[in-house]
Amino acid sequence: MRAAAEARVTAARGVAVPSDLSEALDQIATAAEEDAAHRAAQAAYRIDLSNQLLNNPGRWRGYTNGEATYYLAPGTVLHYRREQTERGTPEHRYTLLTADDPTPVPVTNVRDIFEDLVPRPRQMAEALDEPMPSTV
Repeated sequence: MRAAAEARVTAARGVAVPSDLSEALDQIATAAEEDAAHRAAQAAYRIDLSNQLLNNPGRWRGYTNGEATYYLAPGTVLHYRREQTERGTPEHRYTLLTADDPTPVPVTNVRDIFEDLVPRPRQMAEALDEPMPSTV
């Protein structure tokens, strides 16, 4: 009787009761990914006080390890991870990752992103203007 009551409550919340372990793990993985996306968006006020760009959890892609990414432009994402300090308190870290430079760039505010991205179109145009090296 208790299981039937729990099933009704769960169904009312919109989450199906898993039929096996595999289905349960799928639900937990989905929840972990959504949780990571929400945490990244929620903590984004630390770097985006405007609350206009980075606070939308729908724009974040969460992962089961608790990290998340935010697509900014082709080849450019903002990466989020949460770390514990020596005192055991959570610390939210944001880094800019680009396809042309494997070095993560720490981000402390939206201006950091802007300053990193502004010169990129010019750099890409200059790279396209360079003559191709000859292979002969």
